[in-house]
Amino acid sequence: MNEGRCLCGSVTWEVSAEPYAVYNCHCRMCQKAHGAAFGTYCFFKADQFRWTSSTETVVHYESSEHLVRSSCDVCGSVVPYANKAGDHWVTPGGCHDTMRKPDYNIFVVDNSPWHTINGDMPRCDTYPEESGIPSVEGLPVPQKTDGPVRGSCLCGAVTFQITEPFKVAHNCHCSRCRYGRAAAHATNGFVTYDGVQFLSGEERLKSYKVPDARFFTQVFCDVCSSIMPRRDSERGIAVIPLASLDDDPGIRPVDHIFVDHKAAWHDITDDLPRFPEGPPPE
Repeated sequence: MNEGRCLCGSVTWEVSAEPYAVYNCHCRMCQKAHGAAFGTYCFFKADQFRWTSSTETVVHYESSEHLVRSSCDVCGSVVPYANKAGDHWVTPGGCHDTMRKPDYNIFVVDNSPWHTINGDMPRCDTYPEESGIPSVEGLPVPQKTDGPVRGSCLCGAVTFQITEPFKVAHNCHCSRCRYGRAAAHATNGFVTYDGVQFLSGEERLKSYKVPDARFFTQVFCDVCSSIMPRRDSERGIAVIPLASLDDDPGIRPVDHIFVDHKAAWHDITDDLPRFPEGPPPE
């Protein structure tokens, strides 16, 4: 059995077989839903999946005519969902410590400018032809802007802008980021506390603080559960998921941090510096 859970542990599940397909999806909808460069999805037959907890905290958002996404309403993590026919289940790879490596990078045409796809994994602009899954129209890829960098959640209820240049961006592989984003890793940019300005929907934001963490808090939209910027008054910073941005922020990640906690099924394929725990002091 392979077990999975959301960040807070309210939602748990198990699968009884290897997935018949595993994809890294780079579409902009998945980026926004996960707050990450891509979501990794494992496909199972219906009889290979089982909830091991209550599903009372599971909420749903219909992101397209083909897909109703699910997440935990307590912590915002993406959690498993069935296709509309109910004959297979899709589980987020980031919520599993062990599984097999992905088969394809898909929707690479929608990849954001701050993330580079490296390595030898096959790439598709939509779903692999043999999957039989219908394609969907994607969201625009972020472009450079002369004004403030804008961002939003998947449903559009929350909008914001970044009012100053980013200081730095990191790819974080810690287990909290992996389970919170339900992804291989998070990519976060950092500005000062006042460097993000919410334009609409700030009242729709929910937050979940990991009980044993000093700082780690996940902020998300209460409609679509997209991961949103969070302000940290103690450190005087704001943490911005780059995947939530609608414009090219200009900045690129400078390293991979907490790689000692990296998912075993994910390979780092670039040459950026790697640090076992957090980044070195400035």
